[in-house]
Amino acid sequence: MGSSPDALTHAQHLRNEKIRLLYSNVWQPVFAGILGAFLLVILMWEMVSSIVLISWLITILLVSGLRLRIAVHFLRASATDQAHPRWLGLFALTVFLTGSVWGAGGLLMFDGNRPEQAAALAIVLSGVAAGCVTMLSAIWWMTFFFILPIAIPLKLLFLLSNAPTHTMIGVLLGLFVLLLFATSYRLGRLIHNNIELRLTMAAREAQLLESENRYLSIFQHSPLGVLHFDMQGYVTNCNDKLLEILAIERPGLLGFSMRSETDTGIALATNNALNKGAGYYEGSFSSPCLSGRSEGTPVRAFFNGVRSVDDEIIGGVVIVEDFTERKRNEEVIYRQAYYDTLTDLPNRRLLIERLTILCDHSKAKEQFGLLMFLDLDRFKLINDTWGHATGDELLVQVARRLQSCLREEDMAARLSGDEFVLLALFDEHSEEALEIKAETYMRAVQHALSQPYRLANRDVEVTPSIGYTCFTATACEHEEVLKQADVAMYRAKTEGRARLCRYEHWMRDTMH
Repeated sequence: MGSSPDALTHAQHLRNEKIRLLYSNVWQPVFAGILGAFLLVILMWEMVSSIVLISWLITILLVSGLRLRIAVHFLRASATDQAHPRWLGLFALTVFLTGSVWGAGGLLMFDGNRPEQAAALAIVLSGVAAGCVTMLSAIWWMTFFFILPIAIPLKLLFLLSNAPTHTMIGVLLGLFVLLLFATSYRLGRLIHNNIELRLTMAAREAQLLESENRYLSIFQHSPLGVLHFDMQGYVTNCNDKLLEILAIERPGLLGFSMRSETDTGIALATNNALNKGAGYYEGSFSSPCLSGRSEGTPVRAFFNGVRSVDDEIIGGVVIVEDFTERKRNEEVIYRQAYYDTLTDLPNRRLLIERLTILCDHSKAKEQFGLLMFLDLDRFKLINDTWGHATGDELLVQVARRLQSCLREEDMAARLSGDEFVLLALFDEHSEEALEIKAETYMRAVQHALSQPYRLANRDVEVTPSIGYTCFTATACEHEEVLKQADVAMYRAKTEGRARLCRYEHWMRDTMH
């Protein structure tokens, strides 16, 4: 099975960090090796040809200079260029060259007939080999390229020597090399784990920073308001959109108590978020500090608790949606559905709903009322003679006069054309009292509607034909009430203009 792209990328980063560590520390083994080479030359000066020693020392210096030059080029390269595989190959090659030069030095300077010379050579070369372990263990197998070219020739020289102690030294040298490899492997694992931990932490920090930046971007540019609060319910931060929604300056909101008793809905949502993890509020967001606007701003708010690493709620965040435009649109839709566009009076639908609720036997209380139908006399003549604009103006003036006659619970509605309805309620406890009060009320309405109207720069007399019926809320059907008022109005029209007629049962019989 193939490795995942993330695993390959992680392994590549690990390798690149190890190579960077090798090149960053290359000057330490190089200068230590040069120092060791000078010491070895000084020790062997009386025992080995000076030409051999100087030639070998120059070779060491050249190889060391090559290693430093390559390291300088690597450290100056870009991160992308440093990731190229050639740098690892160049490092391994220069390490092998260095080890080979040291191994050649062992061949050139070994003399089996001079035990003290062989011992000194073994000590120096073993020290050089051991010293490279800590410097090359970032990639632990790199020590093979340095130690083996040194150890193999020296080991063979000791094993092939006739001196009895040299054989033992050769065996011990082999064991020492194995120990160096084991040490290098263990150091390599430690370095690997440290680099991996550092890369993991760096990746997590990068992810955390990216997450914070992403949230900050959402927080600052969200089309919704965002608010933070602490465990006590005090506002600690908010975005600019929330300030725009609430029309308030930041200092006026920061420190505001979400658990304030001025709005129990917000306080309840805040407590639910802090205690249960989530809360919801829909209504007006207001407080004494919010620009002094007691009506507040219509909003919908989602409250959520913020949890710590121990899964304990330590505060909360609120997502606030401005409902001002939605409320405005709802009001527009409502008025379009339930109000007449010309007169701004309730239309037939709203009247029917009001009557249905009023005549609901399960909810209705003992209450009396009247329903009035009116039709304007000669309206068609005015509309045809002076135009629809004048006719519309007449309807608007009639609507205003009807509204001026209404009491608190009364309703006036326009059904269609020049037909209007008035619904009035009374608290009378007898039909006789209701009859008297209803007729008085109707006479007042008739008088108000019969006054001259100002149309087309002149006063015009337009009279209404009015029919009405009285009913009891607990014993009525809204269809029947409407039918009775309509029959009474029809009777008023047949009797002539400017008539006021109360419904009687016999009127329906005369219509058939």
